[in-house]
Amino acid sequence: MNHRLCRNLMLLLTLTGFSAYLLGAGEDEWKFEVLHRTTGLPFYGLIVSESPNQVVFKCITRKPGSPTLVFTENFEKSTIIKIERLPEPERILLGAKLDALAKERERFANTLRSLDPKSSAGKNPIEYVKLEKAIWPPSKKDTAFSYSSQYFTLVTNSRPELAQLAAIQLEQVYSAYARTLPPRRINIKPTTILLTNSVEEYQTILKTSAVNIKNPAYFDLNKNQIICGSDLERLSTSQEEISLFHSKELQDLLKRENDLKQLYKNKIPPDLAASLLDSRKKIKQADDKNLEMIVKERKKLFERLYHEAFHAYLSCAVFDPREGELPLWLNEGLAQIFEAAVFEIGELRIGHADKTRLESVRLTLNQNTLPSIKDLLTAQPALFLVYHPAEKETSQRMYFASWALAFNLTFKQKALDRQVLDDYAKALKNGADPIACFEKLTGKPLQEFEKEHQAYLKGLRLDGSSNSGSSNSGGSNSGILNGGSSNQK
Repeated sequence: MNHRLCRNLMLLLTLTGFSAYLLGAGEDEWKFEVLHRTTGLPFYGLIVSESPNQVVFKCITRKPGSPTLVFTENFEKSTIIKIERLPEPERILLGAKLDALAKERERFANTLRSLDPKSSAGKNPIEYVKLEKAIWPPSKKDTAFSYSSQYFTLVTNSRPELAQLAAIQLEQVYSAYARTLPPRRINIKPTTILLTNSVEEYQTILKTSAVNIKNPAYFDLNKNQIICGSDLERLSTSQEEISLFHSKELQDLLKRENDLKQLYKNKIPPDLAASLLDSRKKIKQADDKNLEMIVKERKKLFERLYHEAFHAYLSCAVFDPREGELPLWLNEGLAQIFEAAVFEIGELRIGHADKTRLESVRLTLNQNTLPSIKDLLTAQPALFLVYHPAEKETSQRMYFASWALAFNLTFKQKALDRQVLDDYAKALKNGADPIACFEKLTGKPLQEFEKEHQAYLKGLRLDGSSNSGSSNSGGSNSGILNGGSSNQK
């Protein structure tokens, strides 16, 4: 959420062309060796080793919206028709990417394990990024941790393990943004990111700052500051307490089982054995449910940070907001697209349709409550904000509609290239009618485009393709925001 008191960000991604950077062309493309078999589909990846009778092949799958999947298979040469080989420099590059991906995932896994105080990683956490003790601005006390980078300074009063995780993820995201949309501003001032250890403290900060909104995070352009709140730490602490309680229960169950074995000479009656098994199942189900809740909350937290970081990066590193601005609907629509990206080794892949947003868009379409394009073009910024709980539904619909329209313009229409965006922004800055500007952007009357847009959304699939009756360039293999390779599968 980009707060209006900070002015809308300018999302003119026009360094040498918005589409050029988001094609994933050149060094960002993943090119593969291809193994064609006598039966079935070909495999894409990298030859690990080869003998007269066998090929060891590292298979790579990069599906829209999913992390890169890597696994190794052995193939008999008698089952292979042809192998498309990469030149040696490209083989080396692909191998380096896979090594970097493996190390990144190991680092992420170790950081997650460090959040568990019972694990060896939790008792002796590896410090992947250097945290410094810092003053927590709201309290003016030395109770926070900070991490400074080229584009941001993270300050949080959360525990150091969570601060580590946040710093690592933000470093990854900003690196991907910089690769996709290289900075052009000089003297970049890092954005301060305040990550609170509770939603209550976040709300207190908003209140003392006279910001009366209910949104879970926001970017203040005037202060160049992101503030984000989360209940992740409270939930994690509760999970640890419950986990300790369950460990005690399991110990009690084990003792009871041993007592029964002794009493019944290792032949526990079926009803008693079933009771023990049922108790263990219930404990496991409760633990699994709690862990799922933690994972969901962590995902929500980082998506909020990615969203606000997108706004902040563009205003600080790419465009000077004083030069002009795009409308808020496009600002927020693009931020939602980037928020849902897959970030890996400093790269991002987008083009898939976020499941939650797509389902919500379809629901509002069926209920005839999705804001029309005209409503979006003429909407006041306040409609995106939540000042009162009753306004949450309206705000959500505006966000969903913005995402849907930005997705269509980006992946189906491919309308967001440099010159078009330049002309669009300049016209709006000069006070031109927003509807007339949009019709010029799309080359169609608004009513006609609205009809096509709704048909496109009804046929939109999770992979970014659409069965609306016309071709679509979304997904992992094409589209101007695609970061994948042309031979990617």
